[in-house]
Amino acid sequence: MRNQFGVGGRVDLGGGLPLTRGQLDIWLAQEAGLAGTEWQLGLLGRIAGRVDRDLLHEAIRQVAREAEPGRAAFFVAAGQVYQRAIDYPDVELDFYDLTGSKDPAYEVGEISSSIRRTPMPLSGPLFKFALFQTLPDEFYLFACCHHIAMDGLGMVLVSRRIAAIYSALVAGEPVPPAYFGSLSDLVGGEAAYEASSDYVDDRDYWSAHLPPDEAAHHRSAEFAGGDDGSTPSVPIAL
Repeated sequence: MRNQFGVGGRVDLGGGLPLTRGQLDIWLAQEAGLAGTEWQLGLLGRIAGRVDRDLLHEAIRQVAREAEPGRAAFFVAAGQVYQRAIDYPDVELDFYDLTGSKDPAYEVGEISSSIRRTPMPLSGPLFKFALFQTLPDEFYLFACCHHIAMDGLGMVLVSRRIAAIYSALVAGEPVPPAYFGSLSDLVGGEAAYEASSDYVDDRDYWSAHLPPDEAAHHRSAEFAGGDDGSTPSVPIAL
């Protein structure tokens, strides 16, 4: 299966790159119907203070351009699975005015959960943003992405970058330099790791210390218990 789907190493197919081992596992599970929207991650943050929606939208668009791995789209060619970064010139920021709601925080959670449970096609886009206003000076920003393109740590880095760019735009200051690598960097780094002795050592360690099948069932059990990312994280400083 590894050779059939071209895990690791670069291929010349109109900018197409092979999948990493983890991405291929997710792709196969989703194509086989063994996984639904549980691979879609959500991050909800509360913003205390007023928000300039236009500047926040601009910050999100810039981060989408910078974070190339998050714009990955997946396709099949000649019996193999590839990915490539897609340009999205106008990333949407859905807005929900909940200032008239009797329980705006509850509605934020319900809408966020609904967004996260709406299937994203692997052909992209594999991310979505929504802004909720609950008070004149209170907002919630929700980000959702597919785990095949970005993990939880990546989402945290994206949220911090959005905050940094937004703060710079509001203050009229230069935007700090970007720090995201390219999709090619990600695939190449993963291939180098899998070819290293560190990978063998890590595999042997976790094979010996993880209970059988725990990793396979962890996420399903997590979401079955109601943890779907719709509970706010720590407040976001903008």
